Amino acid sequence: MPTATRSTRKKNWTDEELEALPNDGNKHELLDGELTMSPVHANHGIICVRLSILLGTFVQRRQLGEVFDSSTGFRLSEKVLLSPDVSFVSKARLKKILIAPDKFLYGAPDLAVEVLSPSDRMRQVHRKLDLYFEFGTPLVWWVDWKKEQIHIYTPDSVGALTRPTDILTGGGVLPGFKCRLRQIFHPA
Repeated sequence: MPTATRSTRKKNWTDEELEALPNDGNKHELLDGELTMSPVHANHGIICVRLSILLGTFVQRRQLGEVFDSSTGFRLSEKVLLSPDVSFVSKARLKKILIAPDKFLYGAPDLAVEVLSPSDRMRQVHRKLDLYFEFGTPLVWWVDWKKEQIHIYTPDSVGALTRPTDILTGGGVLPGFKCRLRQIFHPA
């Protein structure tokens, strides 16, 4: 059964209203004042966990900051709250955007990882990319698990990794991080 994005219109959602939404298994985001919700499929979750483990291990060993899962909200503006599937925030940025441990992060991550869902529409994908860059995210990985590809976006470049032997790197955001695509899509 295909997954559909459900949306509810309301121009100004408070943090309290967003936090009071039911824990119904849906991922909630606020995009231009519109609340969107979409559950994901098993492969989506598998890829998110693999990337979380790879990034989390790298970041923890080097004490670079924190890796967050999709339940973490990044409040970018009054009308925008995004929850990347996986994200990294450096120590320096965390000091600026973590206002309290029981609140949303108030700012953008250093790295946002979005794993495509069946409900994603290209208009929404491009809008999220624009918003990440507008609010200061220097690196976004867009993962297409069906095609086993990762698209790498920075504010001024786009690239794609398409072969199992291609190497994904952290660029200037996570210098030294690297893994082959097969580690994400087909670990041994």
